[in-house]
Amino acid sequence: MKKLTYIFFLSFMIIAGCTDLNVDVYSDITSENFFLTEEQVLSAAGPAYTSLKGVAVPENMWGMTELTTDEFLIPTRGSDWYNDGIYQRFHRHTWYATDFIFNNTWSVLYEGVANCNRVIFQYNQVEEQSDALISVSNELKALRALYYFFVLDLWGNAPLVDRYDVPEDFAPEITPRSEIFEFVDSSLTAGIDVLNPEKNTETYGRFHRWAAYTLLAKIYLNAEVYVGQPMYGKCITMCDSVIASGLYSLEDDYFSNFLANNESSDENIFVVPYDNLGDIDWARIFNIHLWTLHGSSRETFDIEQSPWNGVCGVPSFVRSYDTDDLRLNAWLTGQQFSATGDSLYCTKGEAGQPLNFTIDFEDMEYATEYDGARIAKYEYDGAVNFQMPNDYVVFRYADVLLMKAEAIMRQNGGTATTEAVNLVNQVRARAFDGDESKYHTTATLTLDELLAERGWELCSEGWRRNDLIRFGKYNIPSDFRPEPAPDYCNLFPIPQDQINANPNLAQNPGYTQ
Repeated sequence: MKKLTYIFFLSFMIIAGCTDLNVDVYSDITSENFFLTEEQVLSAAGPAYTSLKGVAVPENMWGMTELTTDEFLIPTRGSDWYNDGIYQRFHRHTWYATDFIFNNTWSVLYEGVANCNRVIFQYNQVEEQSDALISVSNELKALRALYYFFVLDLWGNAPLVDRYDVPEDFAPEITPRSEIFEFVDSSLTAGIDVLNPEKNTETYGRFHRWAAYTLLAKIYLNAEVYVGQPMYGKCITMCDSVIASGLYSLEDDYFSNFLANNESSDENIFVVPYDNLGDIDWARIFNIHLWTLHGSSRETFDIEQSPWNGVCGVPSFVRSYDTDDLRLNAWLTGQQFSATGDSLYCTKGEAGQPLNFTIDFEDMEYATEYDGARIAKYEYDGAVNFQMPNDYVVFRYADVLLMKAEAIMRQNGGTATTEAVNLVNQVRARAFDGDESKYHTTATLTLDELLAERGWELCSEGWRRNDLIRFGKYNIPSDFRPEPAPDYCNLFPIPQDQINANPNLAQNPGYTQ
């Protein structure tokens, strides 16, 4: 049975999108009538996880982390997908503070912070703290650190609130990025030894000890960007903690990590669980299949709803793969066929023409309905009710290996060592079915090659923007961005809706207010 039947996730309740750091308590939970058993402690923690479901939504964080990179874009196809030019602006890095995706993501992340603060506050009211209560309380502090990690990565400077008991008219001011970094770091390190170290059905989808180590590796790998101080040695130590646990390993089949039922993966460290049941909450729905596939693709995959024919690959990125790389199968290209082998055809402006997904196209403002390779990394069969049942992968063991390799190289002046090469080749071996002629050596593994490897391995997993900024390549010209973008685009603008609601917020440098 799907993992969402576990008591922990049964407790999830959907809370309306909010930008407020206070969330009303609609219950009479007290230390006398609740938190008496571990099951009760866990059920109360469920709402703090709900907002994580927004990270995989193209209209939320996924759009910010992928559609602004060299991996994906949404071209205008006839009368479809212009959307006031927002997706063209995303590719060209000419976005506005009023663009709705920024406010969507801000609201989802701070809703998560608010729910963590609320439940931690409730836990703190219990006089006699059980081991379970202490452990889950630290788990929520680590989860809150994850929300704030996303905030500091996307916006840098932002409000930092770590308590629930604030005045009703509380309007937080901007906290510098360095202080948010320190908060994330200390929140994780202070309680990491108390976090649950188990890897089983009870900890699946929860922010356990190994997820915390992986997040620490992330912040230390990016510390030079975040606070101007390299922390590569700390990154290596965190990666080693995950590796030495022996709990995770690379799956033999790369795509098994992304199956409709991918909870059995030994490679996925932390995921956001989804299912395709129940009511639809558009702010927390995993439906990349609808965003990328053509309407006729319903006949290829066993999916219920007709896709919208939007997201496609940036041509130069798709062309960058070695043609022998098995990860290239994450892209749909060429003539499309139904499940029974019949040719599929266009249905709109090019109606009657073969549905032949072309990697290359010339203009994202006037694209055809067949332009662009389509992402097919996650298994699409079985998507119903507008939703996919796959669990969205946030942290994966392959990323840990690649992070350690990069940290080793950066400590070594950018030059590969034998250890770094061996780490990268562990990942690369799977992609080329063990063909050693495709392996790197200390002479061929450069930082640029490592960035490319991360792109091929982690495509569509929400890390490309983070990687490109760290490598200084986020704002360089791209296929449909002929001129470099200014460096201030490394941070997004504070959403204008938030500034309008809170006069204590100051806009990020480079953007008008």
